[in-house]
Amino acid sequence: MRSGSLSRIIGIGILLVAGMAHAKDPWTHHYYTVSDGTKLHYAEMGKGTPVILIHGAGGSAVGNWFRNGIAPALAKTNRVIGIDMRGHALSEAGPPNGRQYMARDVLEFMQQQKIEKAHIGGYSMGGGVTLSLLATNPEKFITASFQGSGIGETSEWRDKLPKDKEGTDPEADKARQLYEAARAARGDSARGEAVGNNRADIARVTQNQSAAAGDTEAAQTRARERQAMMEALDLTKIKFPVMAINGEFDRPIGKTHRMWRQLDNFTNLVLPGKGHLSAVMEGLIPQEYVDGYRDFIVANNPPAPATKK
Repeated sequence: MRSGSLSRIIGIGILLVAGMAHAKDPWTHHYYTVSDGTKLHYAEMGKGTPVILIHGAGGSAVGNWFRNGIAPALAKTNRVIGIDMRGHALSEAGPPNGRQYMARDVLEFMQQQKIEKAHIGGYSMGGGVTLSLLATNPEKFITASFQGSGIGETSEWRDKLPKDKEGTDPEADKARQLYEAARAARGDSARGEAVGNNRADIARVTQNQSAAAGDTEAAQTRARERQAMMEALDLTKIKFPVMAINGEFDRPIGKTHRMWRQLDNFTNLVLPGKGHLSAVMEGLIPQEYVDGYRDFIVANNPPAPATKK
């Protein structure tokens, strides 16, 4: 048998196995194509006001939101959508340097689905995508949530912040093992890393991703642009509810102090004993996380339209 034929048979077998796994999921799997031709995967479940969720670097929509119980809890009242960002999980990578268009990918999804507004939230890298959307298209939000992330302080406040809790997440090693096992099960390469959403983290992950593609100079430019955008963002103009969820060992004060200072309607949930990965990993995520985010979404769902008698 020729190698090409064997490769095609193996590929078909992988697709069949993936299809069988999908058939057992209580959520459904779909694809959409954005304007540069990149095909992106998303999972969804439930009905009602949409909640669009954006996973962290090196993660997946299903792992970050569905298997750990967050999406199933929200799906009791809402339509929950988790998008695999380009270069992650079941989504195509697209053209070189395409990761800078992740926020645009979300906007194109909303346009194609005819979603005018949604609850939009992201974990870690997904918080950075949420921040980009908040800065450029605030009219698309019903609420915003920053999970495993936040919005870094402005320069005049950065040295005045109270100190975050010192110490080490006691579940950090176990969480890292679960994270790596999940990536290995998906067949992922080292395409990202779990980070927070302050200025240094954004610059580092952007540089690391682009350096892998041989484009360090472009990465540095994008990092500077993102920093400038975050510095210039006027949170006092944001009038819809915003939530942050972070582990107590994941620098929650540094990530949320500016949000606490400037936002009109801000809910802050700090998870005792949790770090960046242990806060959200399946098997380690606390029920307080799931319940807290669900309650925030339900409390801020628009009222159902009145039925005609």
